[in-house]
Amino acid sequence: MSIQGIDAASVHRLTSGQVVTDLQTCVKELVENSLDAGATSIEVRFKQHGLGSIEVIDNGSGIAPADYDSVALKHYTSKLATFDDIASVRTFGFRGEALSSLCALCESVTVLTATEDEAPMGTVLEFDARGRVKSRSGKAARQRGTTVTLTKLFAPLPVRRKDLEKNAKREFGKALGLLQAYALVPCSKENGGVRFTVSNQLDVGGRKVQLQTKGNGSIQAAVTALWGPKAMENVVTLDIAFDVEAERGALKRLAPTTHVQVKGLISKFMPGCGRQSSDRQYLFVNGRPCNLSKVQKAFNETYRLFNATQTPFVIADIILPTDTCDINVSPDKRTIFLHSESNLIVALKVCLAASLHSFLTSAAGGTGERVRILALNIQDQLRFFGAGARV
Repeated sequence: MSIQGIDAASVHRLTSGQVVTDLQTCVKELVENSLDAGATSIEVRFKQHGLGSIEVIDNGSGIAPADYDSVALKHYTSKLATFDDIASVRTFGFRGEALSSLCALCESVTVLTATEDEAPMGTVLEFDARGRVKSRSGKAARQRGTTVTLTKLFAPLPVRRKDLEKNAKREFGKALGLLQAYALVPCSKENGGVRFTVSNQLDVGGRKVQLQTKGNGSIQAAVTALWGPKAMENVVTLDIAFDVEAERGALKRLAPTTHVQVKGLISKFMPGCGRQSSDRQYLFVNGRPCNLSKVQKAFNETYRLFNATQTPFVIADIILPTDTCDINVSPDKRTIFLHSESNLIVALKVCLAASLHSFLTSAAGGTGERVRILALNIQDQLRFFGAGARV
């Protein structure tokens, strides 16, 4: 066969399957759209663990009529105009892929939306597999905001659909785990606090709430809402800051030093205050949930200097300039590259060790000498490699 171009419909289906790979990716894209729309209330409704339908309801800004035709088209977005804008983007979405991909991967996609001017009457939009509006004539009662309803995720992909049906409860559990991350920081940090509810409805029985937060803008309150008041008994505030020197290869593009803050919560630095597993460790970059295995390892290694048999509960939001990280790495945007990552990790260890030593000294009458020496040793190593962290 000679080399020839792939038809547009096939290209759309091929690329869509890479953007939305599983149930958790699907629902997190919709939640991010709601957060970007300024919502202060978001409700996620699963039917049959997501096998039947997924519905995300928000009270955001709604979709303006002028955007109906483009809202679900591939690479149409209001977040950036050129590639260079990625260096300063602060929204969760920016590529204009999610809703378009879901149109290709679901049996149907329906949107009910109303802007401030249109409420209390909303418009029902129905989309085809290419993300084009096939119907906009429906009307329904709707306060300002948007409701997106997906039916039968992966129906056009029989193999993937069968796998979802076979492992529905496991995939639903993974989706809940990711939604917990959004409940902790994004829903506490964005839009002055976001009330967040997730429920599941089976064929038999009523709707069961899986998680719910009140949206009062507090991570501590979100932790209590998710796991009960006892979850806060052995947790302290994490609030540290340090400077990281740019690696040699990045000096031409970045400032010589980058100021980094890390805010959140961490287990108390005492024996018995940690956890037996690392199931409650949530890392964020500028409020975006992400996978940072090396940073997670740094937290665990430093904590084990004080509690050798347990791992810490960690909620850590790493706040740094947007041009010192790359969020355009993976389709789900959960992989982030940090410039000068090695220097950042060493500086983080030094700062954590110094903070933990200070805590032990004040809480236990000066019993943190071993930790103080360790922190100095790491500081020496930091100077040797030229990272130059300043706590």
